[in-house]
Amino acid sequence: MAHPNASLAAFEQLWQQHHWPELVKAQLSYPDIAPVLEQLAQQPAVTQQVIGQSYLGTPIHRLSIGHGPIVVLAWTQMHGDESTATAAVLDWLQLLAQDHVGDLPKQWQSLLTLHVIPMLNPDGAARGTRENAQAIDINRDAMAQQSPEGRLLADQVKTLTPTLAFNLHDQNPYYAAGQDGEPATIAFLAPAYHPDKHVDAARLKAKQLIACMAQALSYWLPEAVGRYDDTYSERSFGDAIAGLGASTILIESGAHRHDPYRQIARRMNVMALQAGLSAWLSGVYQSYSLADYYAIPDNVSDGYVDVMIHQLTFDDGQHQPFTADVGIVAQDQGYYVDFVGDARGQRGLTEYDGTALTYRQPLKLGAAADELLTLVGGAVLLDRNW
Repeated sequence: MAHPNASLAAFEQLWQQHHWPELVKAQLSYPDIAPVLEQLAQQPAVTQQVIGQSYLGTPIHRLSIGHGPIVVLAWTQMHGDESTATAAVLDWLQLLAQDHVGDLPKQWQSLLTLHVIPMLNPDGAARGTRENAQAIDINRDAMAQQSPEGRLLADQVKTLTPTLAFNLHDQNPYYAAGQDGEPATIAFLAPAYHPDKHVDAARLKAKQLIACMAQALSYWLPEAVGRYDDTYSERSFGDAIAGLGASTILIESGAHRHDPYRQIARRMNVMALQAGLSAWLSGVYQSYSLADYYAIPDNVSDGYVDVMIHQLTFDDGQHQPFTADVGIVAQDQGYYVDFVGDARGQRGLTEYDGTALTYRQPLKLGAAADELLTLVGGAVLLDRNW
């Protein structure tokens, strides 16, 4: 069955045809996106500007399309190892620049100006680190602005005064969309701008728009969209920008089963951004309520591990045998034991039935899980229909 929104369904098909295949990678750095930036800059509808440099001197670009009074600002990869949305915004701009606009009004470029900073932290991207080359987390630099990248983002917000702001990140793969939900492939948040979590007019609009975007994604991601915790963080850019009056939306890209490069989250980012822009211009988002926003399941941390082995028997020949679940996580290109015991409330992105198996070696938390994975190689792979 097709998506109930025919325009969004058609836009998804256009993404399949026109996304940038060279960006299908686990991690993107500046050399990966530089050729794409050059090609986008050749599109008549797109303007490109180098708006500054990273700590190590790598250029930071801003791409813009449209010339209307509503200003929309999106930025990605302020954490260098979070590149899913970088590919997504470049896909989105490619579609818009080629006049594949879905159900946006024909005159949409006269209604708004869209600015995109596709890689705010190229130094961290080159190193595969969250932080920049100073070891500073840019997203905790909104107040001190000790990083050139943080100062640059603050200056862009001050200069452009966005009405709508998209803060795009990746989250770890272990979040669940609610206690019993699937891995949270996308999580949204309208960040607080005050410790009391007040809801002013701009934040109300952000929550309504998120509810609309989440509904648009629910066809593709049933039980896989979460709502991030809104604890106020005065050092964080999303919270700070919300405090300046912009309707600010955080989108976190997460895991999906059998999708190591997060290409499903990449595609869902494009669909969410397109649905959000359309709803903003049409005013459709205003039909959604705070209740719709809070109906989005909580983004539950530690709801998953990479591999879960259920009911494995342990018998080292020296002690009383016992049966337990084993959780395994991937770290530093290896797999390690994260949990042994009763795993109710936590699941695996991949799960095995270990009831017919016996592990005969002592086991320690943090130990390499190679022998365990070899043991379950012939076990029954559980299908959770995710």
